[in-house]
Amino acid sequence: MLNNEIIRPSNSQWSSPLHLATKKDGPYRPCGDYRQLNAQTIPDRYPIPRLEDFHQILKETKIFSKIDLFKAYFQIPIAEEHKRKTAIITPFGLYEFNVMSFGLKNAPATFQRFIHEVLRGLDFVFPYLDDILIASKSNQEHEIHLNLVLQRLNTFGLRINISKSVFAVEEIEFLGYLNTPQGSRPLPDKVQAIMNYKRPENIQDLRTFLGILNFYRRYLKDAAKNQALLHEYLKVSKKKDKRKIQWTDEAEKQFEKCKNDLSNATLLSFPNSELPLSLFTDASVTAIGAVLQQYENSTWQPITFYSKKLNDTQQNYSTYDRELLGIYLSVKHFKHYLEGRTFTIYTDHKPLIFAFHQKLDKAAPRHARQLNYISQFSTDIKYIKGENNIVADTLSRVTEVSSIDYDQIADAQTQDEELKSLQTITSLNLKEYPLPSGKYLWCDTSTSKIRPYIPQAFENKFFTIFMAYHIQELSQL
Repeated sequence: MLNNEIIRPSNSQWSSPLHLATKKDGPYRPCGDYRQLNAQTIPDRYPIPRLEDFHQILKETKIFSKIDLFKAYFQIPIAEEHKRKTAIITPFGLYEFNVMSFGLKNAPATFQRFIHEVLRGLDFVFPYLDDILIASKSNQEHEIHLNLVLQRLNTFGLRINISKSVFAVEEIEFLGYLNTPQGSRPLPDKVQAIMNYKRPENIQDLRTFLGILNFYRRYLKDAAKNQALLHEYLKVSKKKDKRKIQWTDEAEKQFEKCKNDLSNATLLSFPNSELPLSLFTDASVTAIGAVLQQYENSTWQPITFYSKKLNDTQQNYSTYDRELLGIYLSVKHFKHYLEGRTFTIYTDHKPLIFAFHQKLDKAAPRHARQLNYISQFSTDIKYIKGENNIVADTLSRVTEVSSIDYDQIADAQTQDEELKSLQTITSLNLKEYPLPSGKYLWCDTSTSKIRPYIPQAFENKFFTIFMAYHIQELSQL
């Protein structure tokens, strides 16, 4: 480090103990134990990206690359007047850093701000500290993307670690996930490690196991419900609690089930803002669960799961209150997916479909607050009978609607004499709306819902679809 001018001898009034951190591949990383210095440092609040956020750039991508920066922190110089603060005591003298050291409180935020500045405007790139993911839809596009990224890195004088970088592959490991053109799943070696995890003997080991397992929680359906019994052992526990666990047969079954759930983890699709979206929620006595899905390749595909264990007070709620709480917490959790999107909320608790038909000032205060928040995203709540029917039932409705050819309707409107006469009626507010094909559809906007005008040639078809839809609704009552 001295030969490479990473550090230099120091005569600083500041000093921190030397700390040796073990790297993943074995060697030690010398740095300072900067706890006292960090306590006096003003925090930099620049956000580090959420691990799930990189899925947003992966829709319809097929080719991936990952670039690892060589000793990334050491490529950031420290201002001359602040170098003395990084001084560390060693058995052979006092040294201070010329470049950003590990262990400094604001080091991650500083580097993340810098790498965002380097790659600003490149929407096919996801930088997470010193790891950079590049995703493209074809080999030709990927070559262009790679050149752009390498040019940016070269402009800012950054060096890459070739041995840890991966270029132009169809599957790639990134931040603990395996990403493919079809979606993402947990890494097989991580899953195998959890599958081989021995039954914890004490509270601390159990907490470690649950922490490892829940890194992949978004892939696990009903995780909170399935882990509820194991979390009971953590109640009233202390940090590094070494108390022995008295395992019951039921608890051992749940422990094995949690491991098996991960081995059967669902392949999650990458979010696509152009596809139909649905949110299915459910609540039991002990937990709530939800799955966010999008309609692609003629079927509903899960994007992510969410579950949460109810506290003692919430477990005493009525069924209506628990189900409403489930919708509220699910919408709140998925808000970064749902903002600005049109979607339907599905529930198997029928009274909830009338929640927005009542006046909120007559609802209980807690209900009013939750419904007010949900209404900021969607007021479309539908009833589905039974958890297993959601895909088949929703798919059948999408099939019915997709059988309508609005381009044909737009063509028929141009020849419809009745439409011409209706355009003179002042009680209607007829406007033309553009279709993706470039044609225009006449619709009435005099009410809160936009209503397309249906020419006489299509009336029977629409009546048939309308009746089939409502017969299906009645069959579930």
